[in-house]
Amino acid sequence: MATKYDDIIKLRGGKAAYDIAEEKKGEWVSFIPNEQFNNVLRTVIKSVRGNDIDNHKSFWINGTYGTGKSHAVAVVSHLLGDDVEDIRQWVDYEYKDAKFATLHQAIYSLRETKRLLTVNVYGLGAMTHPGDLALVLQKAVTETLHKHKIEIAVPTDYENYIEQIRQNPKIWNHLIDTHTALSSVVADSEQLAESLKTGDLGIFHRVSDTLREAQLDIRLNNDNIKQWLGEVEDRLTELGTYNGLLIVWDEFTDVMTDAIGVPVLKQLQEVAQKFMNEDCNSYLFLISHPSAFNGIDSEQLKQTDGRYHRMKYNMESVSAFKIMSRKFEIIDEERHTQMCQQFYTMNSQLLDIFTATSNDQQSTREDLFNLYPLHPGTANLATHYATVVGSSSRSVFEFLGQNDSIREFLDSEEHFLNRDTITADYLWDYVLKVFQDDVTNYGAVTERYNSYKLQVSNEGAAYFAVFKGILLLNAFNNVSGENNNGLVTPSEDNIHALFAGTCYDSEVDAVLQWFNEQGIIQRAPGGLYSVQFSALPSGEIEEKKNEMRNVQYRYTDQVLNFSDAASTAFEKKMMQKVIRPYGFKFFSDHQNEAVLRSQIKNARKDTKTSAMFFALLMARNNTELGVLRNFAEKCAEDENDKDLKNIVYLVFDEVLTDAKYEQFIEYQANYACASSHGFLDQQKVHRDHAVSMVKEWMDSVQRGNAVVYINGEEKQPISVKHLSSIVNSVISPTIFPYGPDACELLRQKSPSTFWRQQNSKEIVRTFIFATSKDELTTITAQMRPIQYLVQECLDDNMEWKDDVPENHPFKVVYDKVQSIIKYADKSLPFNFDDKFSVLQKPPYGLYGSFAPMSMMAFALKPWANKIFDMQGKPRDKNALIDDIVWLFKVWDDKKSNSKLNFKFQTPEEGKLCKDLISLFKLNNKNNDYSDVTSLKDARYAITSEFLGKKGYPLWTVKYASKAAFVSLPVTLNITDEECRLIDDIVTICMERDLRNPALVKETIDLISELRFEMKNILNVDAAFSDGFKNYLMQLDFINIQEDEVNDVKHFIEQNLQSTVGYWTEEEVEKKALQWNSARSSSANGQQKTNGGWQQSNDIASEPPANNTVQTSYTDSNVLEEKREQAKKHIASIVSLDDAKALLTRLCDECGEWLLDKING
Repeated sequence: MATKYDDIIKLRGGKAAYDIAEEKKGEWVSFIPNEQFNNVLRTVIKSVRGNDIDNHKSFWINGTYGTGKSHAVAVVSHLLGDDVEDIRQWVDYEYKDAKFATLHQAIYSLRETKRLLTVNVYGLGAMTHPGDLALVLQKAVTETLHKHKIEIAVPTDYENYIEQIRQNPKIWNHLIDTHTALSSVVADSEQLAESLKTGDLGIFHRVSDTLREAQLDIRLNNDNIKQWLGEVEDRLTELGTYNGLLIVWDEFTDVMTDAIGVPVLKQLQEVAQKFMNEDCNSYLFLISHPSAFNGIDSEQLKQTDGRYHRMKYNMESVSAFKIMSRKFEIIDEERHTQMCQQFYTMNSQLLDIFTATSNDQQSTREDLFNLYPLHPGTANLATHYATVVGSSSRSVFEFLGQNDSIREFLDSEEHFLNRDTITADYLWDYVLKVFQDDVTNYGAVTERYNSYKLQVSNEGAAYFAVFKGILLLNAFNNVSGENNNGLVTPSEDNIHALFAGTCYDSEVDAVLQWFNEQGIIQRAPGGLYSVQFSALPSGEIEEKKNEMRNVQYRYTDQVLNFSDAASTAFEKKMMQKVIRPYGFKFFSDHQNEAVLRSQIKNARKDTKTSAMFFALLMARNNTELGVLRNFAEKCAEDENDKDLKNIVYLVFDEVLTDAKYEQFIEYQANYACASSHGFLDQQKVHRDHAVSMVKEWMDSVQRGNAVVYINGEEKQPISVKHLSSIVNSVISPTIFPYGPDACELLRQKSPSTFWRQQNSKEIVRTFIFATSKDELTTITAQMRPIQYLVQECLDDNMEWKDDVPENHPFKVVYDKVQSIIKYADKSLPFNFDDKFSVLQKPPYGLYGSFAPMSMMAFALKPWANKIFDMQGKPRDKNALIDDIVWLFKVWDDKKSNSKLNFKFQTPEEGKLCKDLISLFKLNNKNNDYSDVTSLKDARYAITSEFLGKKGYPLWTVKYASKAAFVSLPVTLNITDEECRLIDDIVTICMERDLRNPALVKETIDLISELRFEMKNILNVDAAFSDGFKNYLMQLDFINIQEDEVNDVKHFIEQNLQSTVGYWTEEEVEKKALQWNSARSSSANGQQKTNGGWQQSNDIASEPPANNTVQTSYTDSNVLEEKREQAKKHIASIVSLDDAKALLTRLCDECGEWLLDKING
């Protein structure tokens, strides 16, 4: 009958680390594959198979010490290189399950076509220079060939021997003299070289044997090693047994951490590059610790990834449990099973805890069973020790296999009788020496252990065991990084799990309480028993605490605002379902009401007027809480201070407490001191604790109540956990009763995504063009709830119902827009942003989202084609869509934009526009400028196109004689009324901004009266030329003759920088005078040529030589007057499009010199 565990379980022997270089025959088969290994094997098979060029590359595996990576690679090399019959038993056993069928078949399928000769290289060896790489690889390959009795010679070997012989003839003559293998066939080094040159294989072997006897190596040049390895592969292929080489370089970390590491890696990159060739069947397989990559820069790492399958090999807990279980040889399975079942039946939660992160929970459960009496918590920490600490000399396997304390435990009758398990304190005792040697990583836990071990041990075995267990958790948690699966965090749950089912289980709570009270390991926020190394001077910490109480964290809101923990909790936990945009800030009592008011007002300014603003008032203690409640009530009722209106004051009942405030100050003081002394780890821990305190406070706040104060409304106590719904249904409608979210039907029917801030052109287009409510059901599902906004307001034809509910937001916003436009000064330009900005503010609160944009679109829909841009173009429905989208973008960006500058056109101007279009046939399709939709368009079309084609100004027809109209069936003579109409039209076309309603009305009346006559007049081209001639000839002070009219017109065209349609009578008269002056004076350098007058320096194409000297025929006063008039004209331009139009006309009409100026 068993009286101790040793009667049931024996410890198996075995090495802690697998040595590829010293591998014993058949040793590899002890390997237990896991999914991590299987993935490595799949990668290797895919690469070696060679049918995917992108995967055809070498391998680099890295992992900490003790993870089994060397053993894993050894298994891969055997699978690729041994006889198939030698691997069959292992493959068929390990991959017998159906789930491995594909991998099982892939191994045998690969071996039908591929077999690789494994070449082992280990560590740095004798390498002292990057140039030694070729020798190391050559020597390893040749020794492997010799070991397998494969005798081959390749061209590079011959060439290398010949080169060495000719460079060192004295040495080789000596070798020939002292070795009969050579002297019996050649007389001297020259003859030896010539014999090798012929490719004599017998001579080659004699040279190789001689070098081996003399213990000499002939170094290959690094440039030749790639070629040499390729030739070796070719000879192996010819021999038929192997297809290539698998060069396994174990402990490659030693190479990479040496000074020659990076240069050697660069040489290996070239080898790996050659091995990537499609016709190559050789591979490198590097094995290293992760630290091997520390000295590689990003560019080199990128090159490495291109040439290697880089694979990480961790100590997986599943495989670790399985491997550790192999250390136990169960000799009484029935008794062992009975004891396991008894333990895990009573502590079933342990299996759930320690298999939760496993990919194969059933297999892990079996492994934990097989590890009994090793406690599963101890097994878990042991795997962390192997993975994170990774000691090469004292791995996790030695913990079981070479540990006297474990052997004593198994041999103890008392432990067996009490059904004790191997707890975490055994592991602490085992690894303590390693921790003490690594002060950087483990100084915190070893210092705490050394400081309190006597005090704790005197309290009893349970106290000492739990103390060691907590220290282990802290040790692994502090260095685990990404490998932390949550089971090494020093939390209360994990501490209990370490000792569940042990003789210490019932005492754990009392032990933890004692630790906290005695300050041995205090409980931190979140139930953590965290240990950090502290070498900080206590005096300095006290100074910092006083400073923080009086400065940095004097007020409660400073505690809340030191990190984003409080704001994140408020946004993500309390307000996560709020649909309207909002802003907020934390405040507390600053012992000065005016200061607090000012702070709240300034914070409110940073929030858009369409958003709610929450002043979150939180207190350190109940006294401060009372002050804040009185303050909030007073502000909410203050009607005289408009800046405080519509602010939501939220006073939370849950206070921090003075005790927790002091603990916060303690953490922050330690954090500040650690920062100043460069203790980064402690710095992070103390700050994290301070953040956690704020998080815990906010969690308590969420579980509690608060009081809302707003606009003098009756204060309302609320449950904070329901804050989101209260904000949506009560608070927001109180501030924005005419906002779309105040529509309860819409709010209840729409998801939160419907309210997301976004500028939607589609929703605007829908409401601008929709003629029936059915169209609202065809838009995207995300927008479709909009139908509930209009359900009570619009009928099926998108017209207002007779019984629209009073104060319905959709109708109120519509009416407000109509009112704004109705009472706007129609004679002045306006900006959409300025005009409608009131709609952003309470009580409307429109912002960029589906519902507000649809409200604005429907409100502006009646104004399509009734609002005009600054060029006079009406904003049709499509243009209006863009305008509305831009308006919301401007509101979102809080930046005005000239794109939203518009103006109105009076009904009279619209009537005049239509009359001019008809009179001058401006919308004729043959016209270049036929899109005439505004009065400004009509004016431009008349002056630029109509009169441009006529070739004369409009006023010239006033001077046309009867003879000009002989082509008409009726006799025409220009009347005074017709002259007045012509003058009116000229004035309208010439004025930049028409602000003369009387002129417009008179023109409309005259067109109505003279429409028939004017159409006839305008249709006669001769009327324009005849009128121009008559006008010039009636200038009796100039005395122009009929045959000179063309000369004068040519002169005017050269000297007036405007199109003919803009010529005035005064300008023509002045230019005619200049022409006459030029004709009369031969001293001005002008000459009569080809029947016309031409300037020797063409002023239409060249500027004056000096701006201050005018040409002889130019009146300087007139020019100066025109220059000032032009400057005023430019200054009056407010639209970029107007400026562009002016410049375009100048380009059409100006001379070359001005074009050069513009292009310059």
